[in-house]
Amino acid sequence: MNLRSFVRPCGIVLAWLLLCRPAPGQVVDKEFLQSLPAEEQAMQDTVDHWGLPFSDQLRRFVAARAEFRRALGDAAPGDFFVGIEHGLEKVPRNKYWFKGRYGTSIALEAARNESESFQVAVIPDVGKALADVVLEPRDLRHAGGRGTIPAAMIRVYRVGYVDTVPARYPSLYTGAWPDALLPNAPIAIGGTDLGLFWVDVKVPVDARPGDYSGRIELRVDGRSVPVEIALHVHGFALPDRVPFPIAVWTSPTWPSGEKMTPAEYRDLAAEFLAHGVDPVSIGTAFVSLDKPDFDLLDENLAFCFERGLQLFEVPSPRGDVEKLGPLVEHLREKGWLDRAIVYSNQDEPDAAQFAERNVPFCREIRSRYPGLRVYLASEHHAGIDEGCDVWMTDLSSGRGIDFARNNRGRAELWVYYCHLPIRIDFVRPLVHAPNMQIDNEAIEHRLALWLAWKYQTPGMFIWAGNRQWASREIDRSDWEQTGWKLGDKPSGFPYGGIHNGNGYLMYPGPYPTLRLKVLRDGLDDYGYLAELARRAKATSDPELRRRAEALLAIAPSVLIDSHYFNRDPAGLLENRKEIARTIDILAAGVR
Repeated sequence: MNLRSFVRPCGIVLAWLLLCRPAPGQVVDKEFLQSLPAEEQAMQDTVDHWGLPFSDQLRRFVAARAEFRRALGDAAPGDFFVGIEHGLEKVPRNKYWFKGRYGTSIALEAARNESESFQVAVIPDVGKALADVVLEPRDLRHAGGRGTIPAAMIRVYRVGYVDTVPARYPSLYTGAWPDALLPNAPIAIGGTDLGLFWVDVKVPVDARPGDYSGRIELRVDGRSVPVEIALHVHGFALPDRVPFPIAVWTSPTWPSGEKMTPAEYRDLAAEFLAHGVDPVSIGTAFVSLDKPDFDLLDENLAFCFERGLQLFEVPSPRGDVEKLGPLVEHLREKGWLDRAIVYSNQDEPDAAQFAERNVPFCREIRSRYPGLRVYLASEHHAGIDEGCDVWMTDLSSGRGIDFARNNRGRAELWVYYCHLPIRIDFVRPLVHAPNMQIDNEAIEHRLALWLAWKYQTPGMFIWAGNRQWASREIDRSDWEQTGWKLGDKPSGFPYGGIHNGNGYLMYPGPYPTLRLKVLRDGLDDYGYLAELARRAKATSDPELRRRAEALLAIAPSVLIDSHYFNRDPAGLLENRKEIARTIDILAAGVR
C-alpha cells in the first residue's frame, strides 16, 4: 500500500471521529463545532427538511467531501464539490441539506423529440465562497460517430429560490424553495448556500437512436471540472405536442399593473406552449364582444396554433349570450370552433346556483352555438352534464375521483388544481393529493399526468398561468435582484389560507418555473403511455400485450389512487424506463 492510498481512508476516518466522537451527553464534538463559521454554529440545534439533526448533516457533508475527492483524485478541486440530482427533487438552498448524489457524471434516457432534465449543484466547502460559477454545455456525440446532439440543444438555467411563508397546510419546511428558472449566467455562492443549475437536454426528432456521450463544462473561479453526460436515445419519437391539454388562465398584465403589448403577451403564451401547456386566455385577451374586430385575435390564435395550442377560451357573455354570435360565426368560418371553449357563468357553484345559473346558460349556448363547449369547475351536482360539456373536479372534493368518473353523465371529466376550491366538501385531505404549489414536492406535479392516464381524464386545468402576478403583495418590478416576495395574508373570504405560489407557473421575463418543467416531463410520460398503448394494440404477441397492459394500468410502485402514491421518485422513474424498453421491443417486432 502506498502512502497516498493509506492517507485518504485515514482522512475519512479522522473526519468521522472528529464529528462523531462521543462526549458526555453529546454527539457532536464541541471543539469541532466551535471551529466552524458562525453560520454553521447557528444551525447546531436545528434539523433539515428530512428531520436530520445538524450534527448528522455535518457527518454526511464531510464524508461526501472525502468520497468526492477520493473519486476525482488529483483533479478534485480544493474548495468545492459537485452534486448531481434528477429533475424530480426540489433541492434546498442550504448545502448541508443536499440529498442527491455527489459526483461529476449523469446517465440519461430519452425518446427522440423529448427533453430530459437534471440538476447540477455546486457546493462550497465549509467556510468557502465562490465568486464566479459558470456552467456551459458542449456537444454530445453518438458512440458510433454517426451523429451529434449539438450544444445548442442543451439549455442551462440558473435556479432561483423563493422564500415561502408559513402556510396553513403541511410542507417539508418554510423558507427558500427552488422555483424560478433564470437565464444562464455566472453566479456567486457563499455562506451555507449551494449554487444550483437546471439542465434541459432536447433530443432532435431525427436523432439517431443509440448511446451518446459528452459533457457540460463547470468553471469555478477559473478552475474547470467537466460533468460527463451519457445519454441513451430510444428508437421511438414523441409528437411535437402530446395530445393532452393542460389549460391555464393567463393575464396580459405585469406585476407592476402595466399592461402587456400583444407581442409581449404572445411571448408569454409561447413559453407556456414550449412546455406543452395551453394558455387558453389567448382567446379572450384584447377581445371585446361589443366591438367585433377580430384581426388581433386571429393573429394571436394563428401564432399559438403554430406552437401547438390545442384549446382556447372565448369571452363569457355572462348575462347576454347573444353577444357571442359574431365571434362564434367568425371562428366557425376560420375552422377554429372545435378548439374553442367558454367558461360558464357561475364559478364553483353550490347546488342552487348550478340549477339556477349554470344549467340555463349551458342550454342556451348549446341551442344557439352548436359546437361551442362549456366548461366548469364544480363539485358534483345532480345532472352535472346539463350544466357543462367539460366538468372539472378537484381530486379531493365531493365523493372522490372514482365517483366523479362514474357519475359524469355525458360530460367530459377533467381534474383541476387550484388549492382553494370553494362550495365543495372533501372526501380526503387536500394536501394528500398531488398539487402545484412551490412547497409541494416535485413528484406531485409529475404524478398529475399519471393520474390523468390512470383515470382516463382527457384534460386538466391549473389555476393559473400568471393571474396571481396581479396581487400587489408580490408586485416587484425588480424581483430578479430583490427576490420574489410571497404574500403572507390569507386569501379573503369565501376563500382562505395561504397558498405558496398558487396562481402562477411563470415569472416575469417570461421565465419558466421548475414546476412547469416537471409538468412538461409528466406530459412526456403521458406520451410514453400513449405510445405504448398504440403499439400494444397492434402487436400479435400475447405475452408482450400482457406486459404492456400491466404497465398501462400503472403499477402500485407509482401510485395506488389519487391520495395514496409513492413519494420516492425511483418508483416512477423505474416504471418509465420499463415502459420505454417495452416500446422499443414492440417497435423492433421482437420479444
